[in-house]
Amino acid sequence: MSGRGFSYFAQTSGLPLSLKSLTNGRALYRFDRNQVAVDDAGYLILNNRQPYSIEIASPTAVETFILWFPDGWAEDVSRNLNGPSESLLADQASGDIGEAMFFSHYTPHDRTVSPKIRALRAAFKNKALIDDSWLEERLRELLASMLATQNAVKREVGNLPAARASTREELWKRVNRARDYLHAHLRQRISLSEVARAAWLSPFHLLRVFQAAFEQTPHRYLSQCRLERAKFLLEKTSIPVTAICLECGFTSLGSFSNLFRSESGMSPRAWREKYGRVSKENSKIREVYLTGAT
Repeated sequence: MSGRGFSYFAQTSGLPLSLKSLTNGRALYRFDRNQVAVDDAGYLILNNRQPYSIEIASPTAVETFILWFPDGWAEDVSRNLNGPSESLLADQASGDIGEAMFFSHYTPHDRTVSPKIRALRAAFKNKALIDDSWLEERLRELLASMLATQNAVKREVGNLPAARASTREELWKRVNRARDYLHAHLRQRISLSEVARAAWLSPFHLLRVFQAAFEQTPHRYLSQCRLERAKFLLEKTSIPVTAICLECGFTSLGSFSNLFRSESGMSPRAWREKYGRVSKENSKIREVYLTGAT
């Protein structure tokens, strides 16, 4: 499924397992207590029948690309990846492992899942008739990559500072909720206490777990998100630099320019001159922006 537009909102009580990706902007997904902004640099997996909403309010024409998986496919792939060979030769019903569940958080593009997403998107954009058997093979291979990535995440969970496995998994969910909250609210002034409340952790506990999980502080991660968003707007739009500074959560043009130069080696205007490629569509800017406001 694919769509394109500057502004959009929808909500659902639950659909099949899906993978959300997009180009040329950001979309905000809300589900449970989570707020996840998906952009060109990553994707989001939502579990089977997970209620959610999507909101797009962007100065660029966002193009979504969503992959849906029929019921039972993820479980079949998981069973055949993880089950012993002996049980796979027996009745498949005896190898039931329950519903496949994924950590639903913003995932930066990788070398395992993302190339398969791009291949499917290229086939879709080609507009030629897609053979059903080819599509099923590609989707099942994608599910295998998604599950492999999920297993790698579970190994990372073991590095968190907690004695019990169940506690480490819950900490992983909460610290990712905090990281997603930062990514979704980058244009706002955010305190450590506010992020900690979103994750249901104390401020110091969040700081300690965040550093253990991501090897950087929440403030450092937020600064990187803001800079990446600024680079995108500089490259894709003709919005004035001062407006981009404020849109990305910086309090002054001077602090924005200094940090931008320190991190990229050039000023925001020089970056635009070197990398700016404003399409005809994006040149007709609509004064709407994606925010995490509720």
